[in-house]
Amino acid sequence: MWMLTQITALDTASVTYYTPWFPRGAENAAFSLEKVADTIGNGGVTFGVVTKNREDEGSGGTSAGSFSSVSGGFYEATCTGLSELVRFTITFRATAVGQGVIFRFLPPTWYDKAV
Repeated sequence: MWMLTQITALDTASVTYYTPWFPRGAENAAFSLEKVADTIGNGGVTFGVVTKNREDEGSGGTSAGSFSSVSGGFYEATCTGLSELVRFTITFRATAVGQGVIFRFLPPTWYDKAV
């Protein structure tokens, strides 16, 4: 997992960053992150979850969900039916050069569907 990642705007263009792919731990997961500092505000940064199988071509995948605010700078995404690989997306759009965000993804909680 990434610890205390900082993104700072060099311009005001919208940019999407991707974390490396990692193997899923189970079919479903609850992902969480903490936004430690944010000088953009008003939805200038959004986080998502993408999934795919190992044999799927290309670097893309299927959106598995997006993070929503829980409280106090913490965000959560609950995803079901995950494929073999998972990664996060960070979409960043500043309104001025120098704005930024510092965040960290927390360890996921993996769980299988009950039978």
